Amino acid sequence: MVAEPSFDPEAILRALNRHAVGYVVVGGFAVAAHGVVRATADLDLVVERTWENAERLARALAEVEATDATGGGTPVTREVLVRRADRRFRTAFGEVHLLDAVADAPDYRALLPPVTILLSGESIPVASLERLRAIKRSAGRVRDRADLAELDHLDGAEPPR
Repeated sequence: MVAEPSFDPEAILRALNRHAVGYVVVGGFAVAAHGVVRATADLDLVVERTWENAERLARALAEVEATDATGGGTPVTREVLVRRADRRFRTAFGEVHLLDAVADAPDYRALLPPVTILLSGESIPVASLERLRAIKRSAGRVRDRADLAELDHLDGAEPPR
């Protein structure tokens, strides 16, 4: 049995930045970036859907040794990455989830401009608090409602229940 790689989102984000990929971080990592103490096991991203960005994304994913996490053997090519679809990849540094086809996933342009955080000297584009709240409200899962309550609590709204 092959051991799962330990989750190192910084390594994935560095590769994305090195290849100038247009992306915005959403999900658990974005919630944590806004100050909520939250464990997450993957990196949720919304990426720009252009041929040029898909090419850069394919190179970045190759650098982190990405493979199709569904076991379907989908190749990591720009032709695949430019299509609207939800994709999960295993990498040498943990799982990456490209959100695109799920109902609560916003379009890349709707997330602009993102908030930029500095993480180990890297500029990381993260969904703004307003956009992140909208995503969490739209998704409506138990985890999303809990995240929303925590975000509201940090912002001085009603405490989480």
